[in-house]
Amino acid sequence: SPVVGPRARRPLSASSFVSVPVHRLSVNRRKRMARSVAADDQQLAKLKLGTNETLLENKALDASEEAVLKEKILPKVEEGESLLATFDDMSVERIFRGMITNNKGTEEHRIQEAVETYSRVGEWRRKNATTWLAPLKNEEVLFKAMNSTVGGTDLYGHLIWGEKLGDVKPVCDAMEPDHAKAVRMKAMEAIRLTQKKLTDDRGTKRYKQVYVIDLAEVSLGAIMSNANVRAMTKAIMGAANAYFPETMWKCFIINAPFIFRSVYAIVSPFIHPVTKEKIKILAGPAKYLPEMEANGVPKNQLPKALGGDFEDRLLLDIVTQLQKEHPEQAQQHEEIPQKKNKHQRRSCGAGGGKIINNK
Repeated sequence: SPVVGPRARRPLSASSFVSVPVHRLSVNRRKRMARSVAADDQQLAKLKLGTNETLLENKALDASEEAVLKEKILPKVEEGESLLATFDDMSVERIFRGMITNNKGTEEHRIQEAVETYSRVGEWRRKNATTWLAPLKNEEVLFKAMNSTVGGTDLYGHLIWGEKLGDVKPVCDAMEPDHAKAVRMKAMEAIRLTQKKLTDDRGTKRYKQVYVIDLAEVSLGAIMSNANVRAMTKAIMGAANAYFPETMWKCFIINAPFIFRSVYAIVSPFIHPVTKEKIKILAGPAKYLPEMEANGVPKNQLPKALGGDFEDRLLLDIVTQLQKEHPEQAQQHEEIPQKKNKHQRRSCGAGGGKIINNK
């Protein structure tokens, strides 16, 4: 059978987020895009950073890479070609680059990791092609605890989004870790689609983001001392790494107290080794703002909630807007009756033993 190429795949997301090839855009729009990228390249040159053209994200898989995908990976994936059809092109390339091109280890190890990742992510996409649009019970509790906001872009066109972690205990009281994981996946899919739309606006293909996580208000003591809080934290943070690999361009952990290194040790086993290399742990604004600028993240593109100048956009509002744009899909899943959960579970409140009912 022929090599699986771009024409053989169908985009997972709604049509309003499907990337438009540059050659189909108007001449004036292409000129505006070129001027914008050229201006960013000038700033990157001053910072002694590579230009936009140097990023591997710009490039589709070449013939040899497509051959590896077809001959060495897909045969080991159950229903490989049909499963791959649930991905859009950028997701196929992103996972290949993350597991094969940029990964470490032997070829056998990298191939196996690619097989596992395409299988895991593909199966999730197959089951959740539209259901993620439907409102999930108590989702606002998790969004509030994470304080998720979206800003502008760095000088490469990567979306900048951040979170200012609050108290995780209300999340434990409102949902089980598996449900929190589903809400988190929904948030990550919204980020992916927002980044994809930016590709249309700027004309440079990007599938990675700049992620900023603010620890100024997080209760590290609660995470360290409460097993239920730790389990919830792992579920929330682990979902992104397992189902949205190779989406991080840079990660800045800011306002990080010294004790954070102990907490990081809890979460780090769930982070891919390649991802770990992209993480910078920094203190307050005097440290993190210059470091971000030096890495091509201008202060005027950083959300105000994180010390920047860009007008904040709540991620929950973006998710809500997506649901409004596709009401037929959201309504379809809202009408499915919810089964009552008769089981009791333990809250992760201060006492750690309070029993609450799901209603």
